[in-house]
Amino acid sequence: MSVFDHFRKEERPFVERALEMLTLAERKQAMRLTDFLDPRQLAIFQSLASQVQDIVVSASGGYEGAERTRALLHPDYLPVEQEDFALALLRIEADQRFHKLEHRDVMGSLLNAGLKREKFGDMLVDEQGAYAVVAEEVADFICTQVTQIHRTPVRFERMAWADFTPPAPQFAPKTITVPSPRLDAVIGEVCHLSRAKAVLPIRAGKVKVNWKVVDDPSYALDGGDMVSVAGFGRFKLLEVAGPTRSGRIRMTVGLVT
Repeated sequence: MSVFDHFRKEERPFVERALEMLTLAERKQAMRLTDFLDPRQLAIFQSLASQVQDIVVSASGGYEGAERTRALLHPDYLPVEQEDFALALLRIEADQRFHKLEHRDVMGSLLNAGLKREKFGDMLVDEQGAYAVVAEEVADFICTQVTQIHRTPVRFERMAWADFTPPAPQFAPKTITVPSPRLDAVIGEVCHLSRAKAVLPIRAGKVKVNWKVVDDPSYALDGGDMVSVAGFGRFKLLEVAGPTRSGRIRMTVGLVT
């Protein structure tokens, strides 16, 4: 059985690139640094490490609990320093009296500047401010070229990691009731879609559960699952409570803000 048989068809191009990087690190006995990875992509790298000899996959997103990370592929005898991950922390200065910055605003500004999503990691927004973790190689470009988000003037400035306290994840809680924990039922309630319309993005491969594409509408969700629906955003299943009097299941989901 080929190693590729363990992965979904749409993941195989990424698997091939990951295996090439691991093989190169093994052959040259040198460090190789990836762009930012989501948790599923990191899991792929870690699972493929068994295909090469004496190569370790280390990861960092700049702070404990980071969702998106850069992976460093290195021989097991080479020590790794935090600086090897080439991460820059940027603080976003903006007047938020008229427009409160959100995660999608920061992401949109970086994409509109011509950057690839793989060049920036977590974007964190709370009452104290907004921050972006980016690849060191694009940090200066962002600081000089990204000066507006929507019509709000902004300034990106480097910030020392030692001065940074990561904001707590921001979720807007919402209580729903569903007939079952099926993926299509939950997406229908959260996204205000009929069951028939909720099936369409699932079948089209536009839905991920815990960063992995799931195209089975009957897939059963569980507490803690993170779900993303292209065009609708993300939500986390925070709690599954007991049934209502009518026999439906009460759930609390957290919409990612």
